[in-house]
Amino acid sequence: MPHALSSILILALLRASVRIAEMNSRFLSASLLFLLLPCAVPCWGAEEAPAVAHYYDEVGQRHLAIQSLGGTRVSVSLRWAMDPGSAGTWAGNGERRDNQILFAATVDEGQDRGAFFVTKGGESKLEVSFRPGQKMPQDPGILGVYRRASDEKRLQLLRKEAQAADDRLAAASKNASRTWPAADKPVAADWKSNWPALRERWMKIAYQPPEPAKPKPGVLMPAPAKGALSDKDPDYWLKLAQATALGYFFMQTPPDGANTGAWDGDYDDGLGGRVSIRQSKDGKLRVNLSCTRVGDMQAADLSGEVPPQAVKSKSGEHSAEAVFMEPEVPADAKEVRVTLRRKGGFLWVQTSRKASPPGSFAWFDGIYRWMPASVE
Repeated sequence: MPHALSSILILALLRASVRIAEMNSRFLSASLLFLLLPCAVPCWGAEEAPAVAHYYDEVGQRHLAIQSLGGTRVSVSLRWAMDPGSAGTWAGNGERRDNQILFAATVDEGQDRGAFFVTKGGESKLEVSFRPGQKMPQDPGILGVYRRASDEKRLQLLRKEAQAADDRLAAASKNASRTWPAADKPVAADWKSNWPALRERWMKIAYQPPEPAKPKPGVLMPAPAKGALSDKDPDYWLKLAQATALGYFFMQTPPDGANTGAWDGDYDDGLGGRVSIRQSKDGKLRVNLSCTRVGDMQAADLSGEVPPQAVKSKSGEHSAEAVFMEPEVPADAKEVRVTLRRKGGFLWVQTSRKASPPGSFAWFDGIYRWMPASVE
């Protein structure tokens, strides 16, 4: 009996030890969770702020982004979206101090930075106000309250913005076909048919799709469907909206009524392309083509002359063709055949060459709107 009693006591003590260990484990897990929770919530006073935090003002249709630059340094950017696809932005920089950010406009060295701003909040809501004590501060339109925008929210907003830009383009094209001068009305339909390829060209420069997730060792992952990553990327829809905005701005501007169909003038395609043409007394054309696509990412220049015998006119339509030489490109890409067609308020440009310069996405082809020659 004494031996049996001892066995029962030992078994009871073991069970009690296991329960105590389980309770300690649960307590430890809860304690760790409690300690980790503040780090899981975005906090501007933390050492490791999120790489980019996005906010949105529903009333003013303003997108605010704050990016950590390392340490306490941050950059601040604001984009107004009253016009869908608008590229109007403001840029600033500053530093994080405790739970606030102090910042001002980004300017060249030696220039006045203007008013300084301070933020309050940051987790779900951000308020931008002037730093106290400033004399006559100027607001570039960024004061106010912004709500935190998750990736899902940004995707929803920017998809909606891209659709709004597309709707405005459709309305502008329809209006152009009704209200433009008779000689220019067919251009609206011509431009519309070229638009999908033109926008795709612009997007190849402006947008870089995100890298697909890397598979874990030993795990086979199916290849993503074409466009799947882009469709879920807010930046894709932003660039698409901005490309479409360039289109509807072009179509919303009626041709200059002062045009007489002469060659002399400056021309613009609405997407960063420009053409300057001057005709001499002997009929020769001096032509300069240039483009800056998506900022300075793809810029190019091409100049040449069209001899008088290559400049022709028939039934109110003018045409010209010549081979221009582009310097600083491989030999097989130097010769560029340029064909120009001039009618009404527009200029059609078409180029061809034996080979394209490697790594270049710049282009000159397209429909350009005429403007009077600038006075030097």
